[in-house]
Amino acid sequence: MDYFLYLLVAMLLGGGGAWFVSRYGLRFNIMDVANERSSHSGSIPKGGGVGILSAFVFMALILRLPLFFWIPCLVISLLSFWGDRQELSVKLRLIIQFGCALVAMIAFLSSKAPAFLLLLPFAVVFIVGTANIYNFMDGIDGIAGITSVVGFGTMAFYGSVLGADQTYIVLSAGMALASFGFLFFNLPKAKVFMGDVGSVLAGFVYALMSIFIARDFIDFICMAGFILPFYLDEFTTICVRLRLKESLAKPHRRHIYQIMVNEMGFEHWKVSVLYGAVQAMICCIVIFIKSKGVMALFSCYAMLGLVFILLSLGIRRKAVN
Repeated sequence: MDYFLYLLVAMLLGGGGAWFVSRYGLRFNIMDVANERSSHSGSIPKGGGVGILSAFVFMALILRLPLFFWIPCLVISLLSFWGDRQELSVKLRLIIQFGCALVAMIAFLSSKAPAFLLLLPFAVVFIVGTANIYNFMDGIDGIAGITSVVGFGTMAFYGSVLGADQTYIVLSAGMALASFGFLFFNLPKAKVFMGDVGSVLAGFVYALMSIFIARDFIDFICMAGFILPFYLDEFTTICVRLRLKESLAKPHRRHIYQIMVNEMGFEHWKVSVLYGAVQAMICCIVIFIKSKGVMALFSCYAMLGLVFILLSLGIRRKAVN
């Protein structure tokens, strides 16, 4: 019963934070004013992810999460909230993000066999990379919130099947429900945006829990696959931008979801729901294939990646024509 109440509070906090920012965002000067790189028009409050942050901190305190887990998450989310209000340099963001990831992973891996510390560089890059990919993919109404609901929800289910630490299972469910609460103000047409405070936090927490919950390597790559559409869209977009010799630090509208909305005219919510449906299907496939072994799982990812690349090429060509 206690867990049910915790999860209910998490959902209410996620929605409550979004409502508060949607109503008072202008007063606190956290508005997203549309420009030529935006996928929306007008001026809409951003930073609605403070509700998700509030839910995360609430769950962290109630569940008594290790300080080395939740304090770094809090720091990068507050930094991102600052970034929602005023422009911060990419260098400063990355320095703090890498520092927070290092603190969390050194503490976690030190509790394992010493050999696990050899995984530290990979783990830190994975965490920071996932946090930023989540942020980059948060560009239309609903896409980040739906991905969080499906990703964290599936992680909670998978953790239960594994018999993982109940603390992280409940936290995963809490993050999913906080994101669900946020969606009431972000779909079908956004009254508020999640902002960096929510998207960077969601990616950072998701990556950390993929490592903390995993019993072995196959568990880790399985859970990473629960947000595979985000990874694939970002990877293919980076390749396109590198081919065009564009600066990766500059804003753009070259993601597939952006092209579908801006060049092809699809409504935001339809594209976001499509991504969520594909993500849910991939989650089911990955969980089923996982029992076949690591090579089967990698083959599955390669096949899904190839399908996405072919579809993305078709979408990009159609958008140009």
